[in-house]
Amino acid sequence: MANYGYLNARVRGMRARLLPPGFVEQALAGGGFEAFANALAQTAYAPDLETIRGPAAAGRPSLPDVDQAIAEHFRRITSELMKHAENGAKAQLGLLLRRYEVANLKAVARAFHAGRAGAEHEDTAEAVLAATLPVGELDSRTLRLMATAKDLPSAAQALAVTGHPLADAFRDAVGAYVRKGDLFALELALDQAHHASVLEGARKEGTPNAFRQYLAYGVDATNLLTAVKLRGRDLEAEPCFVPGGEWLSLQQFLQIAAAPPGAPLPQLRGPFAGAHEHADELEGWLRQALEQAARTLTIDPLDIGLVTHFLRVKEREVATLRLLARGTFYGVPAETLRREVGHA
Repeated sequence: MANYGYLNARVRGMRARLLPPGFVEQALAGGGFEAFANALAQTAYAPDLETIRGPAAAGRPSLPDVDQAIAEHFRRITSELMKHAENGAKAQLGLLLRRYEVANLKAVARAFHAGRAGAEHEDTAEAVLAATLPVGELDSRTLRLMATAKDLPSAAQALAVTGHPLADAFRDAVGAYVRKGDLFALELALDQAHHASVLEGARKEGTPNAFRQYLAYGVDATNLLTAVKLRGRDLEAEPCFVPGGEWLSLQQFLQIAAAPPGAPLPQLRGPFAGAHEHADELEGWLRQALEQAARTLTIDPLDIGLVTHFLRVKEREVATLRLLARGTFYGVPAETLRREVGHA
């Protein structure tokens, strides 16, 4: 059996090192990037800044330094969790981390689509890598090989040689993209493959019902976002639906997708009951809803729930730091940043 007690004890220790409640105000009080970087250097991210810059570095860190330090911190934290997870806990944690791997694959595809990746764009490819979170089975070396490959099909080949669970789906999605140039279809294919593989993995592992229900919520959130993005597009909606959700039916999905852009959302049920009130900030609101859903899993001290919720909280922390880093670097007014951080 997995030693959930020990793993969850480690998570409690990590939770104690989350950013303090007053960090955002402290970072904004200085009015600039240097103040933000100094504040970050007083937190649990300090060792990662030192790793990226070296112990003898002088002067303020650059924006790429901060980006890489944040990514390294998340990689280090998740690696530590994997090191202390055993058996079923390790398998479930791997399923949870796959979501970040999908986000990394999308980041690489978007970079090629925008002409910011490939062997002839090494500088911008490094910037793309700094914004990823190399965790789980998709490490930084593979991501670098992909981002600096000759083209997107070559990037797919770099992933294929690793035997990654999503390699075939990525290769097929890239093939369709090369033929049609539709980035939305590529990302949708990755979402469908991701949810299918995670749900199948959870079934094979015999994971608890509450954990599988949480995974189903992720399917619902993806379907809701996809339905809104389909509005106004000349695409057949039904093939875009991802099965396996719990609260958003195919009929509701098709109804939302058929509505004109900007139309109000219908009132949904369960953890998405308030979505219709947050249509203008849907993606951020859904992240909060899923974080709240993950919180309900923390009741059992001998299960993966505490880890699940911690990853959601840590993800929000990372998003907040990246937003603050860019905002202070480019001189975004503090009041605007305060509002944006509320949706990070």
